Amino acid sequence: MDSKNTVFKNQQNIISGLNDRIKYLSARSERFSGIRLIVFAAGLVLSITGYFISKEIGWIMTIFSLAGFGLTVHLHNILIQGIRKCFIYKTIKEENLARMKVDWKNIPDPVINEPPSEMSSARDLDLTGKYSLHNLIDVAVSVEGSNLLRKWLLGENPDKNLIYKRQEIIKELSGLDIFRDRFLLKAKLVSRRILQCAKIVKWLQDSEKVMLPERLLIISSVLIFSYLVLFILNMTDLLPQIWLFVFVIYFFVYISNQKKISRIVEDSSELETQLKKFSALILLTEKYSFDKEPYLKEFMNAFRKGEQSAAKELKELQKVISALLVRSNPFIGIVLNILFPYDIYYCIKLIKIKNNIKENIIPWSEKLNELECYISLANFTQLNPDYTFPEISADSDNTFEVIQLGHPLISPDKKVCNDFSFDRQNEIVIITGSNMSGKSTFLRSAGINLCLAYAGAPVNAEKFRVSLFDLFTCIKVNDSVVDGISYFYAEVKKLRTLLDKFNNNNGYEKANELKKFFLIDEIFKGTNNRERLTGSRAYIKELANKNATGFVTTHDLELINLEKEIPVIENYHFREEIMNEKMEFDYKIHKGPCPTTNALKIMKLSGLPVE
Repeated sequence: MDSKNTVFKNQQNIISGLNDRIKYLSARSERFSGIRLIVFAAGLVLSITGYFISKEIGWIMTIFSLAGFGLTVHLHNILIQGIRKCFIYKTIKEENLARMKVDWKNIPDPVINEPPSEMSSARDLDLTGKYSLHNLIDVAVSVEGSNLLRKWLLGENPDKNLIYKRQEIIKELSGLDIFRDRFLLKAKLVSRRILQCAKIVKWLQDSEKVMLPERLLIISSVLIFSYLVLFILNMTDLLPQIWLFVFVIYFFVYISNQKKISRIVEDSSELETQLKKFSALILLTEKYSFDKEPYLKEFMNAFRKGEQSAAKELKELQKVISALLVRSNPFIGIVLNILFPYDIYYCIKLIKIKNNIKENIIPWSEKLNELECYISLANFTQLNPDYTFPEISADSDNTFEVIQLGHPLISPDKKVCNDFSFDRQNEIVIITGSNMSGKSTFLRSAGINLCLAYAGAPVNAEKFRVSLFDLFTCIKVNDSVVDGISYFYAEVKKLRTLLDKFNNNNGYEKANELKKFFLIDEIFKGTNNRERLTGSRAYIKELANKNATGFVTTHDLELINLEKEIPVIENYHFREEIMNEKMEFDYKIHKGPCPTTNALKIMKLSGLPVE
């Protein structure tokens, strides 16, 4: 906890320093506003005075005045940009503080806010959506990066080698605060709009849809050179106005290709900001050598292949697009294209660069999205120094050993942590306990930390040693008025999917699959007591014969007797005490069945009649 307090204070100190810096720069900016007015007024007076003396001196004074005013404006703009940079950096640090405190009011909404499906673990464990694990961790700058992180956090198809590889990269990145901050800062400085890599990929791969033949550049160049020479000869009275005839030919050549040129320019203009952001982020990666971070260096090599680097290619592409956008001003566009085949030259050059890049843009984009995930998880690691990286068990397929397991979505001042480990193979733990005692939170803590572990991230525990499991959850079940599905039927459907996971089409258990790890909360609570007990006993007995392990919580104290019938079943419970007419919970898991119930006590304390 001391290490977390240190990180918290460091973030606060940075914010305090940025506030001082903003105050200082804002004061300078106000002074610059006055200086700009003085420089403008002085330049105007000097220019007018110069014209009174002579026309030449007036021109000289005007040029110097404009240069002086332009320099002042430029310096002021640099200052304003510095203030904006400080404000954005401060926002990043304030969001970090909010993430540490799990203060949802000050954590930005998720980029992707699609509600998870009713049948998914993402909904049961609050993995995605608003107020979720994804929302807490995600600092991705693109839609695709955020989506990929979302996929990682679902904990599906875990792979031991991939988990350890991610852990190493995350560990290395968690120590590179400056790089991570600059990455996020650069993205927000270029544009506040979220990056959409898919649009860039589509634009580059559609380059063949609009083509300009290279011979068009040669023809246009010859025509322009010809009419300019003929124009000069006409102006010196050496030739008649033949240049007009050649100019008309060039005009028709240009107009006949104007539709294609306009489309190329418009498409480039629409993606200019997106491409600028994409390029700026990849350029930033090339400024760091990562010599002390071998795993990260190997990962970053995807952006560098010999002399052809992503940054170099994208920089060239950016230059060509900037040149094309210069002609957006109608007057400048006309002048440029009269003196030189400007549009044709840069459109053909743009098509060439797009064709060179389009084969690499998908791997570059995918690597950038992966980097965003690593930065998000490294940031999460740095903000939670008391979390630990899990160990994946190599000697057992039934390991779940945790010390001080907590829930990452509960604020640190309210969190209660637990220790637990399985005692036997294919163990099924039946958890009984009072309402509000912590049963559901314990299940969610186990599940959400498993997903963190499989994503390669640190988990909310002092020790976390687990096997690779296929996770199944049945915690949040809703009825559906629209679909005509009752709560009980929805629960039955969900629990049926777990049994379906064990069998192939022939009814036999599938071989070489991960052991199922189930988290079932309040089994069959949607029906009456007698049928719930009968159904629960049968279902748990069926699970006991499968390659599975996990937890089942229940209010049916009769289910604790299964421990005597089935060797793999263990009873645990959460308890409470009544202190001064008030329920007190320790939120700790204890071995054995629950010795007390509290439903009637809660009713009585709430003023309801109790027999």
